[in-house]
Formats: sequence, C-alpha cells, structure tokens
Amino acid sequence: MDPSSINPGHWTRKLLEAQGLSDSVVAALTISVDFIVLVLASLLADFVARSILMRLIRRFVLRTKVTWDDHFLKEKVFEALVHLLPTILIRAFIPLVFEHAENWIAPLQNILSFLLIYQVAILVNRSARATSHVLEDQEQFKDKPIRTLLSVVQFLTWFIAILAVISQASGTPLGSLMAGMAGATAIIILIFQDAINGLLANFQIAMYDLLRKGDWITFERFGVDGDVISVDLTTVKIKNFDNTISSVPAKAFVTESFVNWRGMQMANVRRIKRNLVIDLDSIQFCSDELLDKLSGIERVREYIGERKTEIAQHNLSVGADKSQPLNGRHMTNLGVFRMYASQYLKEHAQISDEHSLMVRQLQPLGTGVPLEVYCFAKEISWVPYEGIVSDIFDHLIAAAPAFGLRLYQAPTSRSGYMGTNAGQA
Repeated sequence: MDPSSINPGHWTRKLLEAQGLSDSVVAALTISVDFIVLVLASLLADFVARSILMRLIRRFVLRTKVTWDDHFLKEKVFEALVHLLPTILIRAFIPLVFEHAENWIAPLQNILSFLLIYQVAILVNRSARATSHVLEDQEQFKDKPIRTLLSVVQFLTWFIAILAVISQASGTPLGSLMAGMAGATAIIILIFQDAINGLLANFQIAMYDLLRKGDWITFERFGVDGDVISVDLTTVKIKNFDNTISSVPAKAFVTESFVNWRGMQMANVRRIKRNLVIDLDSIQFCSDELLDKLSGIERVREYIGERKTEIAQHNLSVGADKSQPLNGRHMTNLGVFRMYASQYLKEHAQISDEHSLMVRQLQPLGTGVPLEVYCFAKEISWVPYEGIVSDIFDHLIAAAPAFGLRLYQAPTSRSGYMGTNAGQA
C-alpha cells in the first residue's frame, strides 16, 4: 500500500509533511493520532455516560417505589450496560479511521469483539444475580432453587462466551461451533460431573420439596444438626446449632436418609417421645389400702372411684372368688400411674390438646417395662422445649414412688455395697 494514499488531505498529515518527514512515518503517525483521538473521544463518552447518565439512573431508581431496580443498581447492572457504549463506539469507527489501512481493521475489530463479549458476559451475570435477588424477595419463590438456577445461568454464560471468542478468532459461525460440541459431550460430562450431578440433585430436591432454605435438618452421617442457609449447585450449607457451618453434597439429600423438621415448624408443635423404665418387681395389684391412699390424689380420684365401681360390678356378675387376688378383675399400680401421667399431661399448659397424647406401655425388656410418654409440646425452640420435657419427667420420676413403683437403674458400686452390708446385718 502506498503510504501517500493514507488519509490524504488530513490536517495531521499536512502538519507532519511540513516537518519534512517521510511518507511512511507520516502515514503511521497520522493513523496513530486518529486512533488516539478515537480512544479519547470514547473515554470522554464513557465518562459522560457514567457521570451524567448513571447519576440520572441512580436518582430515578431511588425515587421509584418498586424494589427490583434497587437490586439491579446494587449489582451494577446499569454500570455494565453503560460500559458497553465506548467499546461499541470504538468498534464502529474503526473502519472509518483505518479506511486506507485495511490490514489493521480486522485485528483491531477482533480485539474489540473479545472485549465486547467479555462485557456482555459480565452484564448477563450481573443481571442474573440481580434477578435472583428479586425472585428471592417474592413469597412464591422462597422455596425454589434460585441459587441453583443462577449457577446454571452463570455457567452457561461463560461457556457460550468462550465459544463466542473461539468463533470470533477462528471465523467459524457460533452455531456451527456449538453443533460441533455435541461430539465432546461425554468429555464435558466427565469434567463437570459434580456440577451436573448437583444440578440434577437440585432439581429433584425442588421437585419433591425435600429441602428449603431455613429448614431445620438432621443428617447423622455428616454430623449435621441445624438450619439450611443455602442450596447451591453442588452443595447444601447448614448452620449447626453450635454455630459451625457444614457443607453437604446436594446429591446426598436425594440418595440418603435425613430428617427434615419443617413439618414440626409448620405445625408449631414439637413431639415428645420418651419413656420411663419401670422395675418389674414393683408392679402389683392395688390393695384396698393402696387404693384408699391413691384416692387422695386429685388427678386419679375420679378414675379410681369409677373403676372400683365397674370392677366390683363385674366381679359380682361373674361370681369371682376374691380370696385369691388373681380371680376377677383388679387395678394395678402401673395402670393407675399411667392414668395419672395422662391426666397430668392433659392439664399441662405447654402440651397441645389438639394433637395425639397418650402414655403407653412398650414391649417389656430385661431392664423392665418402658412406659412411653407421647405428646406434642407447644414450644418448638430447642432450649424452651427441653425445659418443658425436663419438667414433665422430673415430675413423673418423683411421682412414681407414690404409686409403689420403682424406676429401673443399673446397679452401681454403691448399690452393691449397701446390699452386701444389708445381707450381713
């Protein structure tokens, strides 16, 4: 190319030619000056856009009553959009500035195209983050895997951006490049298998409503007991009650068993299911003397009176020989205590009367007969709940001896010592 054909009549060219410089030097300097002027003009446009346009946008956003635009402003979406203007402006004027140096146009446009692809990817990612915040504020989306979808969008954005850069550099259409990627699917799956498994697990978690942000879960295998704080692409983060943070693979919540206490939180009651073990040797038929004594207890007075009448009528009707305790029907101290415990729970202010409530016997064991308390406390917070349970069992443990019952306790060194002394005495 003839250097004299580059920007003929340009003011810079005339100025440089007046200095007696060669045509090649004059041509190079003329193009450089044009390019510098273009860059400065673009930077000026960027400055004006950021200082004036962004100020107007910020003022408008702060005045509106809606909140979605606040998230877009906070995530700098509008700022990323404004930054596109200088790049687009420079790229558009490249062919005009280098009209007489066509060899320079394509490389410079490619460089600016790479920059433009990067800026668009940044814009899409910021927009996706802002949109996720907007959706998280909506009640209908609080239990949806928004973070998972955000991770997918970000991954796809950068994946397509990389393909776009390769397409621009090689001159291959983006559609053809993406079609050619089908053959490499197996490799991609191998590389990103954790992300893919996590994505599938997240969809299953959302589909079957297994887990939500804020749920209290217990996962014994991973030593987890706390509240879910986030459900990400490959992991679920839980804040344990000791304030430690645990990260559990998302797929574990699909393939393994864990406890979700959401139902308890929704019902606003928490189950109590514990038992006392009654010593077998202390269980007996109630004598008349014991029944007279227990009739003084208000919670079982009415029950004892009704049962005595019912049993007496039955024994009379069948002609039971009462010289033997085994003949006919009798009350037992364990049965009376069981009714006492049931009545005590019904009167307890912190026990729900709208849910199941019972005191039942379980299968006898070598240690005795388990007497299980099954009811629901009105308090679900851990510390108050444990206080309610402790109060209930404090009372029942202390009340059992009044019914002639002993609770099982494994022999200790002291109990053995006392038994030896008693035998010698």
